[in-house]
Amino acid sequence: MKALLLLLSLLALPFMAQASGLRITIPAGTATVGTDIADLKNQLLDPRAKAEWYADETPKKKVEVAAFIIDATEVTNGEYKKLFAEHFYPKNLEKHPVVNVRWEEADDYCRKVGGRLPTEAEWERAARGDDGTVYPWGNEFVPGSAVYGDSIGADSRLKVGSFSKGASGSSKLGGTRSAGSNDRGKSPFGVYDMAGNVWEWVDGWKDGAIAMRLLKGGSWLSPAESLRSAAKLGDAGKERFNDFGFRCAYGVKR
Repeated sequence: MKALLLLLSLLALPFMAQASGLRITIPAGTATVGTDIADLKNQLLDPRAKAEWYADETPKKKVEVAAFIIDATEVTNGEYKKLFAEHFYPKNLEKHPVVNVRWEEADDYCRKVGGRLPTEAEWERAARGDDGTVYPWGNEFVPGSAVYGDSIGADSRLKVGSFSKGASGSSKLGGTRSAGSNDRGKSPFGVYDMAGNVWEWVDGWKDGAIAMRLLKGGSWLSPAESLRSAAKLGDAGKERFNDFGFRCAYGVKR
């Protein structure tokens, strides 16, 4: 009997380790959005990092958010190609998050599947939970919980702070990992990869005056500082970058 139970548990592992396609309901509640400046200074792990790079996430505020549903994982290459047949990617990256997607394309995909891009407040609620943690997994940085620059040897100067400092190192693909494959990085609500892997487009603006779209979560090219759930990145949304992806949100039917 024990041998049978062990066999069944082993057969279940691939399903448990790959959560792509699942959706999670986030209950109505208070989202913690942003960071207070005093806390921000204490959260910067690299002595070379400057608080002013992240000043646009201050001050911390509380935002009431209605219940919504969100993808448990970032949209993958395989999922994206089902709607956009022209999308090309190496076969071994089918379960990796789709990248090189502009904001309009991400928005279009979500609407085609009956959803939308999440708002910043929704995104941070899904990532930080009721307690408003610094990272999806808690308040202390745990390197093995995310795919980020230092974990793959990427140049940590990339994708730091504001758009003016942002640069994609190359057009090379493959720095990502399979969406939903790292249980250690899950948020309090069970959402995967909200830190690292790819920056995620959200609905709204980082700076509406200059039409600068907003991304959250950091990426495989980012330093640890950009993995904090409050961190922001701005981009006009017109170019393609090999570490920009997204996930969709959905309304809750009453």
